[in-house]
Amino acid sequence: SGIAASSFAPKLRTAGVATPARIASMPGSIQMMAAEKKKSVGDLGEADLKGKKVLIRCDLNVPLDGKKITDDTRIRASVQTVKYLMDKGARVAVSSHLGRPKDGPEDKFSLSPCAERLTELLGKECKMAKDCVGDDVTKMIDGLKDGEVCLLENVRFYKEEEKNDNAFAKKLAAPFDMYVN
Repeated sequence: SGIAASSFAPKLRTAGVATPARIASMPGSIQMMAAEKKKSVGDLGEADLKGKKVLIRCDLNVPLDGKKITDDTRIRASVQTVKYLMDKGARVAVSSHLGRPKDGPEDKFSLSPCAERLTELLGKECKMAKDCVGDDVTKMIDGLKDGEVCLLENVRFYKEEEKNDNAFAKKLAAPFDMYVN
């Protein structure tokens, strides 16, 4: 396929939030889940995940040659966890950054090539959101069916993301029931 591969073996990710500051910036329902004992995603079953809107932060900061991914190792590392959430009936939204855009959205830093690769690796369409926050994103998340996935656009299109801005974190978390880091 022309994409470099490695022998990296991905593991299920951890559900929860490590820092009190991040917990404080989340809506109440997410705060309660994050304040509980940290769990592995594998500790969550269908009863915990079915119908839940789950935001997962993944490292999709992959090298590109134009719009072509040259090494998909980081994307493949996330597939097992995303697939697990989908298989348990979660409505999954993947969040990531790509590169270091300077002044807002730049096409060369769009995550759309990652959505195409996720579609191939997951064997199910990964819809691409036009943004990572806002009413259109909320509508897209609310429109997901159990077991479906979408990729939010590059969070680094917002300077607030690198500044750990609480208002931005609340906007990003607003449509979700659960966060996986």
